Amino acid sequence: MNGWDQGEDRAALLLKSVEPELLRLLRNAPKYGLCGIDLVFHDSEIIRINVRAEVTRKARPRTGGRV
Repeated sequence: MNGWDQGEDRAALLLKSVEPELLRLLRNAPKYGLCGIDLVFHDSEIIRINVRAEVTRKARPRTGGRV
């Protein structure tokens, strides 16, 4: 990596390129659970964005024996 790779300018450019996906993910974030974003880089550029979300809920105890 060269010096440009470490600069604030690069961070601002990268953030700008993923901002729409990040905002969409946060708009639809689950009330309980998790969400995440993976960025795949090649030659200092983002070539793929993987977005994931998972809803978590507490399982209710079963009543009446085995099912």
